[in-house]
Amino acid sequence: MMYPVQLIASFPSDIGDWTTDYFQSRADLKEQNDSLKATQLLSSVRLQRLQALERENMRLHELLGSSFRLSERVLVAELLTIDSDPFSQQVVINRGERYAVFEGQPVLDASGVMGQVMSVSRFSSRVILLTDPSHAIPVQVNRNGLRSIVTGRGLAKPLQLEHLPHNADIRVGDSLVTSGLGGRFPVGYPVGTITAISHPAGKPFARIQVQPAADLDTSREVLLVLTRTDEASDAPDEYLAEAVEAVEAVEAVEAVEAEGAE
Repeated sequence: MMYPVQLIASFPSDIGDWTTDYFQSRADLKEQNDSLKATQLLSSVRLQRLQALERENMRLHELLGSSFRLSERVLVAELLTIDSDPFSQQVVINRGERYAVFEGQPVLDASGVMGQVMSVSRFSSRVILLTDPSHAIPVQVNRNGLRSIVTGRGLAKPLQLEHLPHNADIRVGDSLVTSGLGGRFPVGYPVGTITAISHPAGKPFARIQVQPAADLDTSREVLLVLTRTDEASDAPDEYLAEAVEAVEAVEAVEAVEAEGAE
C-alpha cells in the first residue's frame, strides 16, 4: 500500500535524474560523433597520402628496374619545377654539383631518354627535354642501323626525324635508339617510335614523326647516367659517396635476384 506513495514521492527526483542523464548522454554522443568525424577525416587524408606513396613506390620500382638494363652507373633524381614557357621544354631536378652532376649528362626515366643536363648549380640542375625546339639527339633505327637526328618541336608535338630521303628504309613502328655519335649519349638508349611518315611534294626529305619513349608529361623520378667517372673523381669523397648510393642499391638488388635465380 505504501508503494504508490513512495513512487509519487520519488517521481520529481527520478524526472530530474532522467533529464540530467538524457542531456548528458546527448552531449557525450555529440562529442563522440564529432571525434569520430575528425578521425575519419584524418584517416581519409592519411589514406590518400598512402596511395600517393604507393604510386611513388611503383614508379621507383619501374625506374630501378630499368636501370638493371644499363651498364653505366646511375643516380636517381626527382623533379623540382617545370618550366611554364610553352616554347621552352625544361625542368629542374634536385641534384647538382654536390652529387657530381655535369653539363651534358644524359637523363632518362623508366621508359627511355628524357633529355640532358644543360646547367648545374650547387644543389640542383636544369634539364632540357627532347621536345625542346633547340634540342637534337643523334639516333639510329634499331631495325637496320640507319642513322639520323631527332629534334624537338615544342609542347604536345611529336619529335621530328630529320634529313632522311624519300627512299630511305624507314617504316611506321620502327624504334629509335641513341647512336652514340656526338659523345653525349651512350649507344642503345630508347628514344622513340616512328608514328607517321609523309612525303611532301617538292621537298628533298621525308617528314617523319616520332613518339618519345619517355613519359615526359608524367615522370617525376629520373635517372642520371654517370658516364664521366674521370671528372666525377675530382669531387669530394663524401659527395661521391652520396652520388653512388642509388647505384649500390641497384647492385644489391641484382645480387639478391642472382642468388634467387641460382
